[in-house]
Amino acid sequence: MKNIDFFDSVESIVLKDKLGQFLGVDEDFTYTFKDVVKLSGHSCPTVAGAYLMTLKALKELYKDELPVRGEIKVELRDVKSFGTTGVLANVASFITGAKEEDGFKGLQGQYFRNNLLKYESSIRGDIKFTRLDNNKSVEIMYDLSNVTLSGFDAKLMQKGLQGVASKEELEIFGTAWQERVKEILLKYKDEVVKVLIY
Repeated sequence: MKNIDFFDSVESIVLKDKLGQFLGVDEDFTYTFKDVVKLSGHSCPTVAGAYLMTLKALKELYKDELPVRGEIKVELRDVKSFGTTGVLANVASFITGAKEEDGFKGLQGQYFRNNLLKYESSIRGDIKFTRLDNNKSVEIMYDLSNVTLSGFDAKLMQKGLQGVASKEELEIFGTAWQERVKEILLKYKDEVVKVLIY
């Protein structure tokens, strides 16, 4: 793939999964930004923000401990269908294992993943993450308003959406778009993700 040389420079997220261990997969799970790009089907500022918010939340909640996948509740402020809420939820769910009512229901009351992903929660941040073992929680907000990202040609974007852009024009647009994602993930990662509540 083009324009993704920076993907490997993005910090990975490592978790242990007790269900996986119980069922014979006795190794930690490593998630990368490239993994969430595959999940989402694209790389954009929203996907980058969702990844950074999840990374930041797990660091705050677990400090030097390894986060435990499947033991984290994820709550989003907005309605599922609003804006990019679904994208944020998909990335956070993929990494933490939290699912809605359709998730894994567990084995004799253990290892359940269902009902751990909620929408329309009364929170100030974009997403709230809560550890189930000690009920410690953190709210995270993603805000690009205080950073200046590299520009891109909006006319080329429109031409691409209309199906009239040349291959060269699409490449120019795609390169500029991914430069913005790179800046978010590597240059501004500590500025765009904020912890609101511990």
